[in-house]
Amino acid sequence: MEINGSKPLVGLNASLQNLDLQKQNQRSPKTGEENSTSDRDRIELSVRGREIQHLDSLILSTPDIREAKVEQIRSAIENGTYNVKAEKIADKILGGNLIDQIL
Repeated sequence: MEINGSKPLVGLNASLQNLDLQKQNQRSPKTGEENSTSDRDRIELSVRGREIQHLDSLILSTPDIREAKVEQIRSAIENGTYNVKAEKIADKILGGNLIDQIL
């Protein structure tokens, strides 16, 4: 194939067709018979794969924000009844610090 300035894509279709024919010849069986089901590409999910797929669908269906929990905390703050123990706050801070040190 020669590329020139006036029609650079002339002959490109013929070259592409030749490549397609070559690929088809490589894929087709030598005996001329159709591929059996054992020769075709297949995919089988393992039990573990199906579990992961199920968990993934559960995660996608779970909302990002738990509206009921947010509303409960919001109303407790507005009513002045929301209390957090200082020990819980300290535990979370220290726990997060330990995780940061490990990572």
